[in-house]
Amino acid sequence: MGEFKFRLPESWTLDRRQASAIHTVGIDGIPWPCKVAKEKDVLTVRRNRNESGKTYAPWRSDTRGELLISTATLLEQSTPYPLLTELARGTLNRLRNQISIWEEGGLAIPNAIHAAVSESATHLGSSILNSNPDEQDALAKLSLDCSIDAIFDVSDEFGKQVTQFRRSSGEINQVWLAHTISPNRALNQGLDVDGFDFVRMTFDQLATTSNIAFNKRVIAGPFVDASVNGMPDELIEAGDFTAKKRLLVDNCRSYMRQLPSHASLLHVIGGLNGMGHRHLSYPNQLDLATSLLNELADSHVEIPTMVSFDFPWAERLASAVGGSHPLQIADSLLRQGAQISFLGIEINLGYWPNGSMLRDPLQWIDMLDLWAQLGIPLIVLLRTPTWAPTGSEDGGKLPAVTQPDKRINSFDADSDANRIRYLKTVLPMLTARPAVQGIIWSQWLDGDDLRYPYGGLASDQDVQKHAYDVLRALER
Repeated sequence: MGEFKFRLPESWTLDRRQASAIHTVGIDGIPWPCKVAKEKDVLTVRRNRNESGKTYAPWRSDTRGELLISTATLLEQSTPYPLLTELARGTLNRLRNQISIWEEGGLAIPNAIHAAVSESATHLGSSILNSNPDEQDALAKLSLDCSIDAIFDVSDEFGKQVTQFRRSSGEINQVWLAHTISPNRALNQGLDVDGFDFVRMTFDQLATTSNIAFNKRVIAGPFVDASVNGMPDELIEAGDFTAKKRLLVDNCRSYMRQLPSHASLLHVIGGLNGMGHRHLSYPNQLDLATSLLNELADSHVEIPTMVSFDFPWAERLASAVGGSHPLQIADSLLRQGAQISFLGIEINLGYWPNGSMLRDPLQWIDMLDLWAQLGIPLIVLLRTPTWAPTGSEDGGKLPAVTQPDKRINSFDADSDANRIRYLKTVLPMLTARPAVQGIIWSQWLDGDDLRYPYGGLASDQDVQKHAYDVLRALER
């Protein structure tokens, strides 16, 4: 049994949500099932594999909120590592490596970012050499804050400079935007929303649109949501898996016969992540995906298809025995000859346990580049909890949220401003990646999916939120 031990800083908190996020990743980049234990000021991360690796842990930055960051690659040893020092080392290492890669590619790095890197390295060196635990942690925290701010600053520069270059060279990546029509409001209201090229709606909604004039293209689906607790009651009550599959394939065949001409993309199955759940095991998920894709091929409907995967960093593997990286699932489907036009990357950002913790932007770059290796265009499906109304200033007073929700990471007033700032950095980076061809906001009203509170672009009273402004600003 391999294990890593870390000395925790005195102020460290570790609730169930935070503990579930801690995991170790080996040289192959795949998270391994871990058991996490805390005794006094020592954190132990155990796994059934003896090799070096990077350990991921949540850290609350004073300026950016809670982020999941990692150490550098560590060897196992009996003496506990100082956690903050190792997180600072890993964060600075990733930052310097990425700056080097981008500078070689022609990105102009402002002097202020280089200065922040030097300052972070100075604090890290002092932390490593200091033998007083409290002083060591204080210096490591200064290094972390410098590195994290520099990561966001250099990511902003990347998004800005790449977009400017592509515009000037005529090679701008044509990334389209889509929103999801709420099941709790009229279709006409959803179609009248400005600033989006596509709308996403269920097949049942699409079946009622024959007399509606469309000014946007339509994404239909998914046929089935394979994510945790995503299956509708009709399927749950259908009986065994054979009965469920028969019902879905029959529904698919029926939908294809009456598919309106304004449907431009078919979302076949969503929420695949290499793990099963109590209503749909992982082998069942693969079987369904293959059966539905074969049905579409047999119907000779010439419309592109998408299969989407949640937990794209494969973090769910860290808390379970068995399962596969979702990238391996996508590769398996493609090797079987499945006719998939787009791979969807579902990111339910800032939710627990049905979502991903916030990560610094460089981790998004690494993840997208990994998925792009399959050679299939990517579509990002995104949502995150926010509550400030449209027109709010980032630094202004935000509405007080008095009822905490354990499904949301860091549910407080400051986290709204942090997520808005976060989106303003990450969204332009997505449009700058050549593999990304579309962005779908997965929820319109806050109450459309009870697993993801406050995840809409509008409140339940249909008041648009500041996140809507940020998404629409991508047009410009």
